[in-house]
Amino acid sequence: MKRDPIDLDASLVLPDGRHLAYRVYGHARGKPILFFHGFPGSRLQAALLHEPALRLGLALVTFDRPGFGRSDPAHAPAVDDVIADVGDLADHLGLKRFGVIGASCGGPYALATARLMPHRVSAVGLLAGIGPMNRPELRGGQLPLLRALFGLARVHPMLASPLLALDGALFRSRPERAVQALASMLTPPDRLLLESNSFVRQTFAADLAEAYRQGIAGAMGEAQRIARHSAVSLRGVDAPVHVFQGAHDRHVPPAMARFMAARLPGAVLHERPDEGHLSIVVHAFEECVREVLRYA
Repeated sequence: MKRDPIDLDASLVLPDGRHLAYRVYGHARGKPILFFHGFPGSRLQAALLHEPALRLGLALVTFDRPGFGRSDPAHAPAVDDVIADVGDLADHLGLKRFGVIGASCGGPYALATARLMPHRVSAVGLLAGIGPMNRPELRGGQLPLLRALFGLARVHPMLASPLLALDGALFRSRPERAVQALASMLTPPDRLLLESNSFVRQTFAADLAEAYRQGIAGAMGEAQRIARHSAVSLRGVDAPVHVFQGAHDRHVPPAMARFMAARLPGAVLHERPDEGHLSIVVHAFEECVREVLRYA
Protein backbone atom coordinates (compact mmCIF):
# COMPACT_ATOMS: atom_id res chain seq x y z
CA MET A 1 0.00 0.00 0.00
CA LYS A 2 1.51 3.30 -1.04
CA ARG A 3 1.93 6.05 1.50
CA ASP A 4 0.16 9.30 0.68
CA PRO A 5 2.40 12.14 -0.48
CA ILE A 6 3.92 14.15 2.37
CA ASP A 7 3.24 17.88 2.63
CA LEU A 8 6.51 19.48 1.61
CA ASP A 9 6.41 22.54 3.86
CA ALA A 10 3.82 22.75 6.59
CA SER A 11 3.02 23.10 10.28
CA LEU A 12 1.57 20.50 12.61
CA VAL A 13 -0.59 21.31 15.65
CA LEU A 14 0.69 19.13 18.49
CA PRO A 15 -1.54 17.62 21.22
CA ASP A 16 -0.60 20.43 23.64
CA GLY A 17 -1.56 23.09 21.09
CA ARG A 18 1.95 24.06 20.03
CA HIS A 19 2.82 24.39 16.35
CA LEU A 20 5.67 22.32 14.92
CA ALA A 21 7.09 23.52 11.60
CA TYR A 22 8.49 20.85 9.30
CA ARG A 23 9.75 20.52 5.76
CA VAL A 24 10.48 17.63 3.43
CA TYR A 25 13.36 17.67 0.97
CA GLY A 26 13.92 15.20 -1.84
CA HIS A 27 10.95 13.06 -2.93
CA ALA A 28 7.59 13.36 -1.17
CA ARG A 29 7.00 9.62 -1.69
CA GLY A 30 10.59 8.57 -1.09
CA LYS A 31 12.08 6.38 1.59
CA PRO A 32 11.72 8.33 4.85
CA ILE A 33 14.64 9.58 6.89
CA LEU A 34 14.28 12.09 9.70
CA PHE A 35 17.03 14.70 9.79
CA PHE A 36 17.89 16.57 13.00
CA HIS A 37 19.48 19.97 12.39
CA GLY A 38 22.45 21.42 14.24
CA PHE A 39 22.66 24.25 16.76
CA PRO A 40 21.57 26.89 16.21
CA GLY A 41 19.56 25.77 13.22
CA SER A 42 16.22 25.20 11.60
CA ARG A 43 14.40 23.04 9.06
CA LEU A 44 16.12 25.09 6.33
CA GLN A 45 19.48 23.50 7.11
CA ALA A 46 18.54 20.36 5.18
CA ALA A 47 18.25 22.42 1.99
CA LEU A 48 21.97 21.66 1.72
CA LEU A 49 20.98 18.03 1.16
CA HIS A 50 17.99 18.41 -1.17
CA GLU A 51 19.79 17.43 -4.37
CA PRO A 52 21.44 14.28 -2.96
CA ALA A 53 18.10 13.36 -1.37
CA LEU A 54 16.52 13.56 -4.82
CA ARG A 55 19.24 11.36 -6.31
CA LEU A 56 18.79 8.80 -3.55
CA GLY A 57 14.99 8.77 -3.69
CA LEU A 58 14.57 10.04 -0.12
CA ALA A 59 11.86 11.88 1.71
CA LEU A 60 14.20 13.80 4.01
CA VAL A 61 11.95 15.05 6.81
CA THR A 62 13.21 17.79 9.09
CA PHE A 63 11.59 20.08 11.64
CA ASP A 64 12.31 23.12 13.77
CA ARG A 65 12.97 22.15 17.37
CA PRO A 66 11.12 24.15 20.06
CA GLY A 67 11.66 27.89 19.80
CA PHE A 68 13.62 27.69 16.53
CA GLY A 69 12.26 28.89 13.20
CA ARG A 70 8.47 28.60 13.17
CA SER A 71 8.06 26.01 15.94
CA ASP A 72 6.53 27.23 19.19
CA PRO A 73 8.67 27.21 22.35
CA ALA A 74 8.26 24.40 24.88
CA HIS A 75 9.40 23.56 28.37
CA ALA A 76 11.94 20.89 27.46
CA PRO A 77 14.93 20.90 29.82
CA ALA A 78 16.36 17.62 28.48
CA VAL A 79 16.92 16.15 25.02
CA ASP A 80 14.44 13.35 25.79
CA ASP A 81 11.70 15.93 26.35
CA VAL A 82 11.72 16.80 22.63
CA ILE A 83 11.25 13.26 21.35
CA ALA A 84 7.47 13.19 21.83
CA ASP A 85 7.34 15.83 19.08
CA VAL A 86 9.20 13.42 16.80
CA GLY A 87 6.63 10.70 17.41
CA ASP A 88 3.74 13.08 16.76
CA LEU A 89 5.33 14.24 13.50
CA ALA A 90 5.97 10.67 12.35
CA ASP A 91 2.36 9.74 13.16
CA HIS A 92 1.09 12.78 11.28
CA LEU A 93 3.10 11.83 8.19
CA GLY A 94 2.21 8.14 8.39
CA LEU A 95 5.80 7.02 9.00
CA LYS A 96 5.78 3.69 10.80
CA ARG A 97 9.50 2.91 10.48
CA PHE A 98 12.30 5.21 9.41
CA GLY A 99 16.00 5.99 9.71
CA VAL A 100 17.33 9.02 11.56
CA ILE A 101 20.34 11.25 10.87
CA GLY A 102 21.64 13.87 13.28
CA ALA A 103 24.10 16.59 12.31
CA SER A 104 26.23 18.23 15.00
CA CYS A 105 23.96 18.99 17.98
CA GLY A 106 21.19 17.10 16.22
CA GLY A 107 23.09 13.91 17.05
CA PRO A 108 21.80 13.52 20.63
CA TYR A 109 18.21 13.85 19.37
CA ALA A 110 18.77 11.17 16.72
CA LEU A 111 20.18 8.81 19.35
CA ALA A 112 17.38 9.60 21.82
CA THR A 113 14.77 8.87 19.14
CA ALA A 114 16.36 5.46 18.55
CA ARG A 115 16.48 4.75 22.30
CA LEU A 116 12.93 5.89 23.06
CA MET A 117 11.29 4.62 19.85
CA PRO A 118 13.18 1.38 19.15
CA HIS A 119 10.27 -0.20 17.28
CA ARG A 120 10.24 2.63 14.73
CA VAL A 121 13.89 3.59 14.16
CA SER A 122 15.75 1.26 11.80
CA ALA A 123 19.22 2.85 12.04
CA VAL A 124 21.05 6.02 13.05
CA GLY A 125 23.55 8.15 11.16
CA LEU A 126 25.65 10.78 12.93
CA LEU A 127 27.33 13.49 10.86
CA ALA A 128 29.74 15.24 13.24
CA GLY A 129 27.25 14.36 15.98
CA ILE A 130 28.14 15.89 19.31
CA GLY A 131 28.95 13.51 22.13
CA PRO A 132 28.62 13.57 25.92
CA MET A 133 29.41 16.99 27.34
CA ASN A 134 30.02 15.79 30.88
CA ARG A 135 33.41 14.30 30.01
CA PRO A 136 36.07 17.06 30.07
CA GLU A 137 38.62 14.81 28.37
CA LEU A 138 36.41 14.72 25.26
CA ARG A 139 36.14 18.50 24.99
CA GLY A 140 39.80 19.45 25.04
CA GLY A 141 39.90 20.09 21.29
CA GLN A 142 36.69 22.09 21.20
CA LEU A 143 36.72 25.77 20.29
CA PRO A 144 37.18 27.87 23.47
CA LEU A 145 34.09 29.93 22.62
CA LEU A 146 31.95 26.77 22.52
CA ARG A 147 33.45 25.45 25.72
CA ALA A 148 32.52 28.75 27.37
CA LEU A 149 29.02 28.87 25.86
CA PHE A 150 28.04 25.36 26.94
CA GLY A 151 29.78 25.72 30.28
CA LEU A 152 27.65 28.76 31.06
CA ALA A 153 24.47 27.16 29.71
CA ARG A 154 25.00 24.10 31.89
CA VAL A 155 24.82 26.30 35.00
CA HIS A 156 21.87 28.36 33.70
CA PRO A 157 20.80 29.23 30.14
CA MET A 158 20.53 32.93 31.00
CA LEU A 159 24.29 33.02 31.51
CA ALA A 160 24.75 32.15 27.81
CA SER A 161 22.29 34.79 26.64
CA PRO A 162 24.82 37.60 25.89
CA LEU A 163 26.75 35.36 23.47
CA LEU A 164 23.56 34.10 21.84
CA ALA A 165 22.08 37.58 21.61
CA LEU A 166 25.14 38.81 19.71
CA ASP A 167 25.04 35.78 17.42
CA GLY A 168 21.32 36.18 16.78
CA ALA A 169 21.59 39.90 16.05
CA LEU A 170 24.34 39.31 13.49
CA PHE A 171 22.52 36.53 11.67
CA ARG A 172 19.14 38.28 11.64
CA SER A 173 20.56 41.58 10.34
CA ARG A 174 23.43 40.56 8.04
CA PRO A 175 23.41 36.77 7.64
CA GLU A 176 26.00 36.45 4.88
CA ARG A 177 28.41 38.81 6.61
CA ALA A 178 27.88 36.79 9.80
CA VAL A 179 28.79 33.59 7.92
CA GLN A 180 31.99 35.27 6.71
CA ALA A 181 32.85 36.14 10.31
CA LEU A 182 32.06 32.60 11.40
CA ALA A 183 34.22 31.15 8.63
CA SER A 184 37.27 32.84 10.11
CA MET A 185 36.85 30.63 13.20
CA LEU A 186 36.51 27.39 11.25
CA THR A 187 39.12 24.88 10.20
CA PRO A 188 40.50 24.89 6.60
CA PRO A 189 38.06 22.31 5.10
CA ASP A 190 35.06 24.31 6.32
CA ARG A 191 36.49 27.67 5.27
CA LEU A 192 37.21 26.31 1.81
CA LEU A 193 33.68 24.97 1.46
CA LEU A 194 32.08 28.27 2.46
CA GLU A 195 34.41 30.37 0.34
CA SER A 196 34.13 28.24 -2.79
CA ASN A 197 30.45 27.26 -2.75
CA SER A 198 27.97 30.13 -2.83
CA PHE A 199 24.97 27.80 -2.46
CA VAL A 200 26.33 26.34 0.77
CA ARG A 201 27.23 29.81 2.05
CA GLN A 202 23.80 31.29 1.27
CA THR A 203 21.91 28.27 2.59
CA PHE A 204 23.89 28.26 5.81
CA ALA A 205 23.22 31.98 6.27
CA ALA A 206 19.48 31.57 5.64
CA ASP A 207 19.30 28.65 8.06
CA LEU A 208 20.97 30.54 10.90
CA ALA A 209 18.85 33.63 10.31
CA GLU A 210 15.72 31.44 10.47
CA ALA A 211 16.96 29.79 13.65
CA TYR A 212 16.76 33.15 15.42
CA ARG A 213 13.38 34.16 13.93
CA GLN A 214 11.79 34.21 17.40
CA GLY A 215 14.81 35.56 19.23
CA ILE A 216 17.24 33.61 21.39
CA ALA A 217 14.89 31.72 23.74
CA GLY A 218 15.02 28.57 21.59
CA ALA A 219 18.80 28.69 21.44
CA MET A 220 19.04 29.21 25.20
CA GLY A 221 16.94 26.12 25.89
CA GLU A 222 18.86 24.06 23.37
CA ALA A 223 22.23 25.17 24.75
CA GLN A 224 21.23 23.89 28.17
CA ARG A 225 19.94 20.58 26.79
CA ILE A 226 23.18 19.96 24.90
CA ALA A 227 25.36 21.10 27.79
CA ARG A 228 23.68 18.51 30.01
CA HIS A 229 23.93 15.70 27.44
CA SER A 230 25.80 12.89 29.19
CA ALA A 231 27.21 9.44 28.54
CA VAL A 232 24.21 7.91 30.31
CA SER A 233 22.10 8.75 27.25
CA LEU A 234 24.12 6.29 25.15
CA ARG A 235 22.76 3.35 27.12
CA GLY A 236 19.88 1.52 25.54
CA VAL A 237 20.51 2.53 21.93
CA ASP A 238 20.22 -0.83 20.18
CA ALA A 239 19.75 0.34 16.58
CA PRO A 240 22.78 0.23 14.26
CA VAL A 241 24.71 3.51 14.42
CA HIS A 242 27.12 4.87 11.81
CA VAL A 243 29.35 7.65 13.14
CA PHE A 244 30.92 9.98 10.56
CA GLN A 245 33.64 12.25 11.91
CA GLY A 246 36.08 14.74 10.39
CA ALA A 247 39.62 14.93 11.72
CA HIS A 248 39.62 18.75 11.44
CA ASP A 249 36.48 19.27 13.53
CA ARG A 250 36.87 21.71 16.45
CA HIS A 251 33.14 21.96 17.16
CA VAL A 252 32.87 18.22 17.82
CA PRO A 253 36.36 16.88 18.55
CA PRO A 254 37.16 13.45 17.10
CA ALA A 255 37.54 12.09 20.64
CA MET A 256 33.76 12.38 21.03
CA ALA A 257 33.09 10.23 17.97
CA ARG A 258 35.54 7.57 19.12
CA PHE A 259 34.02 7.55 22.60
CA MET A 260 30.50 7.05 21.26
CA ALA A 261 31.50 4.42 18.70
CA ALA A 262 33.22 2.41 21.43
CA ARG A 263 30.16 2.46 23.69
CA LEU A 264 27.27 2.04 21.28
CA PRO A 265 26.64 -1.65 20.48
CA GLY A 266 27.32 -2.40 16.84
CA ALA A 267 28.40 1.16 16.03
CA VAL A 268 30.69 1.75 13.05
CA LEU A 269 33.10 4.69 13.03
CA HIS A 270 33.87 6.39 9.71
CA GLU A 271 36.74 8.84 10.21
CA ARG A 272 37.50 11.28 7.43
CA PRO A 273 41.02 12.77 7.64
CA ASP A 274 40.31 15.68 5.27
CA GLU A 275 36.94 16.87 6.61
CA GLY A 276 35.82 19.47 9.11
CA HIS A 277 32.55 20.10 10.95
CA LEU A 278 30.40 21.48 8.14
CA SER A 279 32.18 19.85 5.22
CA ILE A 280 31.53 16.31 6.44
CA VAL A 281 27.78 16.96 6.49
CA VAL A 282 27.87 17.96 2.83
CA HIS A 283 30.45 15.46 1.60
CA ALA A 284 29.52 12.35 3.61
CA PHE A 285 25.72 12.64 3.54
CA GLU A 286 25.18 10.24 0.65
CA GLU A 287 27.40 7.56 2.17
CA CYS A 288 25.68 8.03 5.52
CA VAL A 289 22.26 7.59 3.91
CA ARG A 290 23.33 4.42 2.13
CA GLU A 291 24.50 2.95 5.42
CA VAL A 292 21.27 3.88 7.20
CA LEU A 293 19.08 2.51 4.39
CA ARG A 294 20.76 -0.89 4.59
CA TYR A 295 18.55 -1.54 7.64
CA ALA A 296 15.32 -0.10 6.25
